[in-house]
Amino acid sequence: MKLALMTGLLTSALTLGLTADTRADVRVGLGVQIGVGYHDGDAWQAGYARGGDEGYRAGEHDARHHERYSYWDEHSYRDSDRGYKGWMGPRSVYERAYRQAYQEAYTRAYRRFAPWDGRNDRDNRYDRDGRY
Repeated sequence: MKLALMTGLLTSALTLGLTADTRADVRVGLGVQIGVGYHDGDAWQAGYARGGDEGYRAGEHDARHHERYSYWDEHSYRDSDRGYKGWMGPRSVYERAYRQAYQEAYTRAYRRFAPWDGRNDRDNRYDRDGRY
């Protein structure tokens, strides 16, 4: 009798233990966490990287095509939330970083690719300090 009882208890314990480990953990619902999952630095880095890439391309294009130095006229500069996703963090941080990097990269590319020939042509060039 003791052996049958022990065997039954052991079998029950093993069965419960196995089903607890092998059953799927399914959760259904929507959870919202405020302020978790990003830092301002994530938005800054993402905005700065994208703004730098796009600003450099725009500066190179304008210099090679003898267009005037004017990053502020570029559509992508004015639309400073290009590429922004909500998981990155605050949109305002992303936009500030995007515009700062855009301006710096545009200036760097324009200086590099502008055909400097010694003339002071105000339509196509700016001085070496970045002033127009």
